[in-house]
Amino acid sequence: MNRGWVAVALLLTSTEAASQTPSTQTTRFGAARTLIQSGLARESAPGLAIAVARGDSILWEEGFGWADLERRIPVTVNTPFYLASTTKTITATALMILRERRRLDLDRPANDYLGAARIWSPRWNANGATVRHLATHMSGITTFALDCPTSTPDCPFPSMAELIRRYGVVSRPPGESFDYSNLGYDILGEVIAHAARKQLGAFMRDEIFAPLGMKHSSLGADTTDTPLPAVPYFWGRGRVPYSRRSFAASSAYSSAHDLVRFGQLHVKVRPPGARAILSDAALDTMQWSVVSAGSQGSYGIGWWVDSSRFGYRSVVAQGGTSASATWMRLIPSERVVVVVLANKGVSFASDVADAVIAELLPRYAAGLDSTRRTPATSAPAPAAALLDTSFVGAWTGIVRTESADVKMQLTVSDSGAARATFSSRSGDSPGRARFADRLFRLNIAGDLTTTDSTGGQRMYFYLRPGERIMNGAVTLGVSAASGLEGRVSYWVELERAK
Repeated sequence: MNRGWVAVALLLTSTEAASQTPSTQTTRFGAARTLIQSGLARESAPGLAIAVARGDSILWEEGFGWADLERRIPVTVNTPFYLASTTKTITATALMILRERRRLDLDRPANDYLGAARIWSPRWNANGATVRHLATHMSGITTFALDCPTSTPDCPFPSMAELIRRYGVVSRPPGESFDYSNLGYDILGEVIAHAARKQLGAFMRDEIFAPLGMKHSSLGADTTDTPLPAVPYFWGRGRVPYSRRSFAASSAYSSAHDLVRFGQLHVKVRPPGARAILSDAALDTMQWSVVSAGSQGSYGIGWWVDSSRFGYRSVVAQGGTSASATWMRLIPSERVVVVVLANKGVSFASDVADAVIAELLPRYAAGLDSTRRTPATSAPAPAAALLDTSFVGAWTGIVRTESADVKMQLTVSDSGAARATFSSRSGDSPGRARFADRLFRLNIAGDLTTTDSTGGQRMYFYLRPGERIMNGAVTLGVSAASGLEGRVSYWVELERAK
């Protein structure tokens, strides 16, 4: 860790210049304040903003540290921060506005609202993937996180139509299983734009941000207004440029003050000066129409849902990258909203939210305290199980990449040891195989050396077994050398070798 950054963080958290004047007594929320100050110093994070509301009152909002470390621009409660995946909750809100206006039906095929570029599948009926499936990550569209390298944020980027053509493949039966997908929400943004007959960013501005009085919010960074957005700071890289792209999954910017007003809407409170944009029934649909996300919990429409957190039902919008952390926790029954925003990927945002809620709700505090007093225990690691004979042996097939089909051969032993060869590269690659959650999972070293997949470290296959066949998706890394970076997923077909 850079010692200079640590020194700066320690200095800024110990001086009056490090924070905006708070809107309440500094003796209140002392535990949360201590967590913020110690966390900023410990993780060498430039800045953070927090806002807390109960009912129609904002109880605390404050900025800590720097929105721009080098230029010494302090964080304020109006500083826009990159929201990462919390954008999905705003996108889901836009979706529900159109649904209430009868501009779209959650249970119609998503393809009914798309243009020429439509989601597709070599095996499953892609029209079985509904708008609701996209909104709840149940469409069968899988992992995806493609973007420009941070050093060249304005690189030529594929259009959404091209991204759908390349990667919009339904790799599992729609509605069968949860798979958190950025591409699924980006496609949902296209659904919204087509139904609204307006670009998604403009629709959010006119139908969400303006009615709620969110004056410092936008889809994509807005550097034409003041205050400027908080500069993102990557772990290990320092300052990086703003992202101006407008992705429905992850590109919104908002201030702590704005986002707490957005949260008030979702606990059925109208902030002062705001207009109603959704009915209580629509808000209930977002928070109560949940699907199982397996070990991750439950997911509604744009919200993570915790049905019993220290005695309360809670919903969360959360986003994070190496250069950002966003945490918004709601306790709807108590009309409590907590927003924490940072311009680095810090680890303590959820702890800050818990400390705030514990001060407001004694039962929550007692539950939180009991978890701290109960030592965590870890179960012994289970013994490695042998693979079923239906998976053992030789397989052959293709990976359907953005440019061409790559031939693949795979051998699997009963211990799970695997080796794969690909027509796009020389030599073979070792890996491990296992069966879990109804999927054959394969972890193979290396990449495919195709246009969009060069320089990755591992390939992760998620295949649905059938009668002598397996098909599904492989997710692999994309290096900056290709002009883009991130992760993409391709369709895979394998059959038992004869």
